[in-house]
Amino acid sequence: MRRFKRITGVCLAAGMAAGLISGCGGGTAAKTTTSAAATTKAETASQSSQSGNSSDKVTLRMAWWGGDARHKALLATIDAYTAKHPNVSIEAEYQGYDGYYEKMMTELSSGTAPDIFQFHANWVPDVQGADHYLADLSKFPVVDYSQLPETIIEGSDTYKGERVLYSCSEGGQVMYVNTDVASKFGIDLTKNYTWDEWLQLGKSIHEQDPDTYLMTADIDVLNRLILPIAVSQQTGTSMVDADYKMTFSEEQLTKALQLIADLYDTGTCEPYGDASVFVGQMDQNNKWINGQIGVLLDIVGGYAKYKASITSELGAMAIPRFEGAKCSGVDFSGDMGYSINDKSKNKEVAADFLNYMFNDPEANSILLTNLGYPASKEAQSTLAAAGKIDKVQQDAAAISEKDAIKYTSASNNTDLETIRKNDLQEMIYGEMTPEETAKDIIEQYTDTLNQMKSAK
Repeated sequence: MRRFKRITGVCLAAGMAAGLISGCGGGTAAKTTTSAAATTKAETASQSSQSGNSSDKVTLRMAWWGGDARHKALLATIDAYTAKHPNVSIEAEYQGYDGYYEKMMTELSSGTAPDIFQFHANWVPDVQGADHYLADLSKFPVVDYSQLPETIIEGSDTYKGERVLYSCSEGGQVMYVNTDVASKFGIDLTKNYTWDEWLQLGKSIHEQDPDTYLMTADIDVLNRLILPIAVSQQTGTSMVDADYKMTFSEEQLTKALQLIADLYDTGTCEPYGDASVFVGQMDQNNKWINGQIGVLLDIVGGYAKYKASITSELGAMAIPRFEGAKCSGVDFSGDMGYSINDKSKNKEVAADFLNYMFNDPEANSILLTNLGYPASKEAQSTLAAAGKIDKVQQDAAAISEKDAIKYTSASNNTDLETIRKNDLQEMIYGEMTPEETAKDIIEQYTDTLNQMKSAK
């Protein structure tokens, strides 16, 4: 079998080398813009003391990834804030997901990172473990953490007792369904299928119409969602525990890998080569748009783009389970949020803007769900009262939370993801069997986890 070279998590953290997570966002080119607005004297007088005296000019840099809708919403939010705080200007640096992780690692290690930046909870241990790059937000009383669920604060936002992230979204994984396809082929959105039932349904649909598939998945969905979910359904916990130990057996991993092989062998899943054209942008898959794919598996926060990509109604349903599963296998958490650069010279002002962005009704009404399904109770309340949260997305959040678990940060380590990704692709292309793939993943996991543990 072919063995891939890889960078260990220890080296990644110490050297801030290139990230290893595959892109899962839009491909919008990086842009930088400055947003500032004039305001009246009355507005100036009422500005927050945390933002400094109006005569003290402050310039912040803020970075994020996403698509056009997110860019526009955040730029409008910046304009709304600077209109109230004319002494503050915020330079926006935005791009698609691809390359964002690498860019942030380089800027953090070189001391050139923005004051505020979007970040993923999975990246925190590697980054903060290497140096104190992320500010402790609990030191800034203006940041209202009471708006977030305690499970998200502890599970996603806190590292070694410090609150280094403010989650902008919450949720887990869910199945999004083209309801026209569901009606045509008898997909029951209210049913929690077993994987065996799902495979039988997928095979039947493809036999009825060779151009139609029950579902599709890119490599990131296979590697970061389906495989960990299938393993966790058997174990009742995440793949790696807090002590850097594997929680699964070779037999359990083989069963999960065999499931992925069966998705293709039965015609349940669109051929891998066809789906790979749309990595990170499954909503743009022609077969999905044309009603030849019924289901996409993604996080709750992906709702808006899938709804916008088809003319039929979008529905949500639970992910299938193995018979006798111990849990749904879904990772329910605050997956992404915003951090403040600990080396920023204007952390108080950055903290004030951060709180405005997530907990001010004005900002909530601008951002809507463009940062995902909001984690802030204030944001949820504001949007629900205005009828701005779609019921299907509310249903999706509830479905993903039911019987879910919280993955450990070690389970989501970028090197472990890369090990799985490389071997998964070999298996899909027929270079390894599920049994061989499981053995090789466990061998590489063992080496990497030992290094992670020794560097702890």
